Amino acid sequence: MNYKSILSIVILAHLSYFGSAQEGKTDQNLSDFTMSNPSSPAFLLVGESPTEIYTPTNLKALALHVFNNFGESFSIEVAPYFFINRKSKDRTYYKYIGIEEDKTTGEIKQKPFRGLNTTTLSAAYVDKEFEGIEGKRKTYSIGLRTTLLRFYDKDKIYNEAKKVGNILKNLDSPPVSVLTDASGDDPVKRAIAEKAIIEHYKKEKEKISPQLKEFKKTTKPYVSVDGAIGYSALFKGDKIDSGTANRLGSWITGQGSLILNEGSDSERNNYLNVLVTARYIEDEFNIGDNDQFFKTFYRDLGAKVELEIDRFSLAYEYISRDGSINSERSVGTLKYILSKDITLIGGFGKDFPVDDNLVTVFGINWGVNFGGKVTMKE
Repeated sequence: MNYKSILSIVILAHLSYFGSAQEGKTDQNLSDFTMSNPSSPAFLLVGESPTEIYTPTNLKALALHVFNNFGESFSIEVAPYFFINRKSKDRTYYKYIGIEEDKTTGEIKQKPFRGLNTTTLSAAYVDKEFEGIEGKRKTYSIGLRTTLLRFYDKDKIYNEAKKVGNILKNLDSPPVSVLTDASGDDPVKRAIAEKAIIEHYKKEKEKISPQLKEFKKTTKPYVSVDGAIGYSALFKGDKIDSGTANRLGSWITGQGSLILNEGSDSERNNYLNVLVTARYIEDEFNIGDNDQFFKTFYRDLGAKVELEIDRFSLAYEYISRDGSINSERSVGTLKYILSKDITLIGGFGKDFPVDDNLVTVFGINWGVNFGGKVTMKE
C-alpha cells in the first residue's frame, strides 16, 4: 500500500470535507446540510402537518415526522437515492445537484431534471377525528414526491467548489518517516503510523476549518418545481374487514428563493421564499345521514411567503379550496432548527373544515443520513 492510497483512505474515512488532493478530489458529506423537508406527502394528504406548501431542498436518507398526538400520528419518508449504488465512483455531488462540466468543451452545464434523484417515498399512520365522522379513525397513507425541475446558480457553486479544492491542496503532509512506516511491511509500525496520520489530519482540519465554514451553508436552487401524489385509506369501522374509504391527491408546487445575506460571515444563508401550489383531491372521507360514505372532489390553489433568518423560519400560507367543498386555509408557521437533523415546527390559524377548523400543530422532524459522502471532482 503506497502513501497516496493511505492518505486517501484515512481522509475519506475521517474528514467530511477532505479528499485526496493528489487526485484532485474533495468529498462532500450530504449529511452536513440541514434537513429541509418539514413533512411528507403521506402526511399532507390527511391534513396532519403545520404547513401544506413546501419544496424540500435538502433530504435525508430517512426522515421521521411526528405531530401533535405523539404515538398516534407519525410518518416515515425514505429517499431511495441514498441507498442505490452508494459505492459508485461516478456518484458525484455535482451530479446530485445537476451541475456538471462538459468534458469536451469545459462548459459548466445545468441539468434541470437531475432533481429526480430527490424522489422520496413516504408512509404515514394517524388515529384522529375527521370532520363529519364520529370518533377517531385509523388511517394509513402512502405518498411519492419528486423535484421535476430546479435551477441553481451554477457558476457560483462551481467556483465555490474549486475554492474548497484549493484550500485542501494546501494541507501539510505528515512527516516522510511516518508515511514510510505506513507503507512498510511491519504491521506494528504501520498501525502506529496510520494512527499518527489520522491525528495529523485532525489537526490540519482544525487549522483550516474557519476557511471551510462558509462552504457548509445550505444553498437553495433559485427556482424549483416539485410534484407529488398520495393515497390514503380510512377504516370505516374497528375491524380489518370493515372496508375502507379512500382519498387520492396530486399536486404541484413551485418555489423561488432569494438569498438575503450574500457574502456575509453568518453561519447560515438567509432566504426569502415565495411558493405557489395547485392540488386536486378525490375525497371519500365523508359520511352522510344514512351512515354511508360518499366521495367529493375539490381543487386547491394557494401561495406561501417564508422568511428564513438564521435558525428561525417564519411563514404564512393561504390556500383556497373549490369544488364539492368551498373553503380556505390560512395558517402561520414557525420553524426552529435544533440541529442539522432535528427541526421543531408549529402552526396556528384556520384550516379547511367548517367545524373545529382551528389549527394548533406542533411537531418534530428527525432526519437520518445513510448516504455518506459523495465525491466533488474539481
